Amino acid sequence: MKNDLWDEFKIHFNQVYLDFYKKLQEYCPDLSPADLKLCAFLRLNMSSKEIAALCGVTVKSIEVMRSRLRKKLNITNTDVNLNTFLSEF
Repeated sequence: MKNDLWDEFKIHFNQVYLDFYKKLQEYCPDLSPADLKLCAFLRLNMSSKEIAALCGVTVKSIEVMRSRLRKKLNITNTDVNLNTFLSEF
């Protein structure tokens, strides 16, 4: 996504999911802007294939990003769904 489209998306996302980014960054301040973008897409319950198409990367890249995000968020239990976890913020 281009920066101006991302900025517009972020504005609308924040209107729907109040304080999502704030709560998420309080929970894990180490998250990069790319991590936050991925979290927003996952919060919208998007699949890896959909996210890859939007970001212009491969599905495998998104799967690797998801795995690294799980580590940053300290979700070591494989029974915990990342989308469900993020929906709690």
